[in-house]
Amino acid sequence: MKTIRDIRPVSFSIGGFTPLNYGMEESENKITTGSASAYVVSLWQGKVGSVDFPATEVTEVCWITEGRIALSDEAGGRVEFGAGQGYILPKGFAGRWETLVDAKKIAVILE
Repeated sequence: MKTIRDIRPVSFSIGGFTPLNYGMEESENKITTGSASAYVVSLWQGKVGSVDFPATEVTEVCWITEGRIALSDEAGGRVEFGAGQGYILPKGFAGRWETLVDAKKIAVILE
Protein backbone atom coordinates (compact mmCIF):
# COMPACT_ATOMS: atom_id res chain seq x y z
CA MET A 1 0.00 0.00 0.00
CA LYS A 2 1.32 3.42 -0.96
CA THR A 3 1.14 6.26 1.55
CA ILE A 4 1.98 9.93 1.73
CA ARG A 5 5.58 8.86 2.45
CA ASP A 6 5.80 7.41 -1.06
CA ILE A 7 5.20 10.80 -2.67
CA ARG A 8 8.42 12.34 -4.04
CA PRO A 9 8.70 16.10 -4.46
CA VAL A 10 9.50 17.30 -7.97
CA SER A 11 11.30 20.59 -8.46
CA PHE A 12 13.80 22.19 -10.81
CA SER A 13 15.81 23.13 -7.72
CA ILE A 14 16.54 19.45 -6.98
CA GLY A 15 20.10 18.62 -8.07
CA GLY A 16 21.12 15.79 -10.34
CA PHE A 17 20.75 17.32 -13.79
CA THR A 18 22.74 15.51 -16.47
CA PRO A 19 24.03 17.44 -19.49
CA LEU A 20 22.69 16.24 -22.83
CA ASN A 21 24.66 16.39 -26.05
CA TYR A 22 22.18 16.93 -28.88
CA GLY A 23 23.65 20.11 -30.35
CA MET A 24 22.53 22.80 -27.87
CA GLU A 25 22.97 23.57 -24.17
CA GLU A 26 20.44 21.44 -22.27
CA SER A 27 20.18 19.00 -19.38
CA GLU A 28 17.62 16.72 -17.76
CA ASN A 29 16.88 15.15 -14.40
CA LYS A 30 15.11 11.80 -14.69
CA ILE A 31 12.78 11.83 -11.72
CA THR A 32 11.57 8.26 -12.01
CA THR A 33 11.49 5.41 -14.48
CA GLY A 34 9.39 2.30 -14.67
CA SER A 35 10.09 -0.97 -16.37
CA ALA A 36 6.73 -2.63 -15.79
CA SER A 37 4.79 0.21 -17.41
CA ALA A 38 7.65 1.33 -19.68
CA TYR A 39 7.74 5.04 -18.93
CA VAL A 40 10.20 7.74 -17.87
CA VAL A 41 9.29 10.94 -16.03
CA SER A 42 11.85 13.74 -16.29
CA LEU A 43 12.44 17.43 -15.82
CA TRP A 44 14.16 19.12 -18.76
CA GLN A 45 15.73 22.54 -19.09
CA GLY A 46 17.41 24.14 -22.08
CA LYS A 47 18.93 27.38 -23.30
CA VAL A 48 18.04 29.14 -26.56
CA GLY A 49 19.08 26.92 -29.47
CA SER A 50 17.79 24.41 -31.97
CA VAL A 51 18.38 20.86 -33.11
CA ASP A 52 17.03 18.60 -35.87
CA PHE A 53 16.03 15.11 -34.76
CA PRO A 54 15.08 11.85 -36.50
CA ALA A 55 11.79 10.03 -35.99
CA THR A 56 11.19 9.48 -32.29
CA GLU A 57 10.97 5.95 -30.98
CA VAL A 58 8.63 6.91 -28.12
CA THR A 59 5.61 9.09 -27.40
CA GLU A 60 6.40 12.05 -25.15
CA VAL A 61 3.85 13.95 -23.04
CA CYS A 62 5.23 17.39 -22.14
CA TRP A 63 4.25 20.40 -20.06
CA ILE A 64 6.18 23.64 -20.56
CA THR A 65 6.67 25.32 -17.19
CA GLU A 66 8.88 28.23 -18.27
CA GLY A 67 9.98 29.83 -21.53
CA ARG A 68 8.90 29.11 -25.09
CA ILE A 69 9.69 26.36 -27.61
CA ALA A 70 8.76 25.53 -31.20
CA LEU A 71 8.44 22.23 -33.02
CA SER A 72 8.63 21.99 -36.80
CA ASP A 73 7.93 18.90 -38.88
CA GLU A 74 9.71 17.80 -42.03
CA ALA A 75 6.84 19.15 -44.17
CA GLY A 76 7.37 22.68 -42.81
CA GLY A 77 4.54 22.76 -40.29
CA ARG A 78 5.34 24.60 -37.06
CA VAL A 79 3.75 25.02 -33.65
CA GLU A 80 4.90 26.97 -30.58
CA PHE A 81 4.27 26.26 -26.91
CA GLY A 82 4.86 28.50 -23.91
CA ALA A 83 4.68 28.31 -20.14
CA GLY A 84 1.47 26.66 -19.00
CA GLN A 85 0.96 24.71 -22.24
CA GLY A 86 1.39 20.99 -22.79
CA TYR A 87 1.54 18.66 -25.76
CA ILE A 88 1.90 15.04 -26.81
CA LEU A 89 4.72 14.36 -29.27
CA PRO A 90 3.73 11.12 -31.03
CA LYS A 91 6.04 8.21 -31.70
CA GLY A 92 7.52 8.58 -35.18
CA PHE A 93 7.59 12.41 -35.23
CA ALA A 94 10.71 13.82 -36.90
CA GLY A 95 11.63 17.46 -37.23
CA ARG A 96 13.24 20.39 -35.49
CA TRP A 97 13.15 21.51 -31.84
CA GLU A 98 13.78 25.18 -31.11
CA THR A 99 14.14 26.69 -27.68
CA LEU A 100 13.03 30.26 -28.41
CA VAL A 101 13.35 31.48 -24.80
CA ASP A 102 15.27 29.54 -22.12
CA ALA A 103 12.75 26.87 -21.14
CA LYS A 104 11.84 24.14 -18.68
CA LYS A 105 9.42 21.25 -19.12
CA ILE A 106 8.08 18.20 -17.39
CA ALA A 107 8.06 15.17 -19.66
CA VAL A 108 6.55 11.71 -19.46
CA ILE A 109 8.09 9.43 -22.06
CA LEU A 110 5.96 6.41 -22.97
CA GLU A 111 8.03 3.62 -24.43
